[in-house]
Amino acid sequence: MKACALYARYSTERQSESSIQDQLRLCERIAERNGFTVVARFTDRAVSGGTIERPGYRALLQAARQRQFEIIVAEDTSRLWRLLAEQAPRLAELADLNIEVVTHDLDTRQESAAVLSAVVGSMAEQYRKEIGRRTRRGLEGVARAGKCAGGRSYGYVPQVRSESGKIEIDQAQAEVVRRIFEMYATGMAPRSIAAGLNADAVPSPGSFWNRTLRRKTGWLASAIHGDPQRGSGILNNEAYIGRIVWNRVRWVRSATDSSKRRCVPNPPSEWVVRQEDRLRIVSDDLWQRVKVRQSRMKAAEPTMTVRGTRRKGGGGKPGRYLFTGLLQCAECGASFVLRNRDYYACSSHWHGANCSNTLNVSRKLVQEIILAGIREDLSDPAVIQEVERAVRALVRQQTGRKPNHGKRIGELRGEIDNLTDAIASGMLKSSPALAQRLQAAEAELARLEAAQRVAPASIMVPDVRKRFLGMVGRLEDVLMRDPERGRESLREVLEGERIKLKPDESRSFLVAEYALGIRALLPADTVVAGAGFEPATFGL
Repeated sequence: MKACALYARYSTERQSESSIQDQLRLCERIAERNGFTVVARFTDRAVSGGTIERPGYRALLQAARQRQFEIIVAEDTSRLWRLLAEQAPRLAELADLNIEVVTHDLDTRQESAAVLSAVVGSMAEQYRKEIGRRTRRGLEGVARAGKCAGGRSYGYVPQVRSESGKIEIDQAQAEVVRRIFEMYATGMAPRSIAAGLNADAVPSPGSFWNRTLRRKTGWLASAIHGDPQRGSGILNNEAYIGRIVWNRVRWVRSATDSSKRRCVPNPPSEWVVRQEDRLRIVSDDLWQRVKVRQSRMKAAEPTMTVRGTRRKGGGGKPGRYLFTGLLQCAECGASFVLRNRDYYACSSHWHGANCSNTLNVSRKLVQEIILAGIREDLSDPAVIQEVERAVRALVRQQTGRKPNHGKRIGELRGEIDNLTDAIASGMLKSSPALAQRLQAAEAELARLEAAQRVAPASIMVPDVRKRFLGMVGRLEDVLMRDPERGRESLREVLEGERIKLKPDESRSFLVAEYALGIRALLPADTVVAGAGFEPATFGL
């Protein structure tokens, strides 16, 4: 009997927890009907199938790569995927691992699986998009009817918690809002306002909301100044003057991972606006004083030149220094940023005293000590010897396996033939999703056919010592002269990880921790998973 793993998922918190058990029960019936032995169960709760960032799903794939089972069973393919960009390469990978997928609408053991996977995958992805369209249509109707269309603003009691069943003013939070407006209008900076609120132990907006926070709870300057164009931030929320705006912006999801989104402003002609004076918190006079100061501050922003183009300040300065973006606070996870020209500090602490890591460190000291530590590690004969051993072992492992993609190549050829015949005969209508699937299949076929023609001996063991010492040379020759190229060289050496800074036990100096990697030393054809070394630490 073949070993199988069960997978179950539901999309939103509004769905019943029993959905998981119902799906697993159905999966068990599929397994029993096919004579499979269940050896593992993986689940994801309240996570969309359009994203790969699902803990249960990632654990399932990891177990598959370790060949812990031979079959994956799910209720239907939409439980596993609602994104063709993820479904197609994952089915190809599972085929290479000789792992089949069996659901009530797909069985990759069948010859028709190639066409069916494209069809059901397209339907699942389109259904996810259709749900979003219908939801937005419904929200627009609610907004045009003068009702709350979702969202939550600091200073108000949500309608689900209010006695009247409508959004109401939270008087305690409203006092904080007025305090913020008054302080800003009188000349205080958002950073100072945030620090003052944290010093007075005023709960931040996020502390009232049921969500996972990247940082510890507390006020940050960004929550106050926000983005005037998007209407975000305390100082830009027009609800405080009774003007309710819906559809100011829209969130566009990534085509490859629906958990990632970007904010796109909508033209004012698409806004749904209503005036509701009962929700006013700030007077028109105070609002205008804040807007006047914001306009004055924006006009005073310098214009920066970046690679021949000119842009307004405030969009983020280009990295001028070597360690820009590479330093991270070990206590809260925020970046270490330059608080002035010469000193780094934790951004959570600097922008609102929202982290206990209060230590500052000289930019020059960071560069000198961290670079010296990396140079020392890279030049250590024992480290070079260990790297040589690890690289040669990886290359031997890579060259010892002659790729055999014959089965998958045959499947892809059949799939491409079936798709083109079905579209040409009119059985299937051509669509962007099917075209995308056909293009992906043709690209994978070309890649596998090319790999079959390459002899394993063409992957040569590199001169590890030469490459490793070359890294040391680049640290001297490139890093300080060209910060941008230098950062890329450092990311290669550090395997893309950031350098963590944390206070020592006495909290009198910072300890830096980083891990060296060997990916940059390997030939381009070599596949490496998790190659690296234990973190190194030293004081600043």
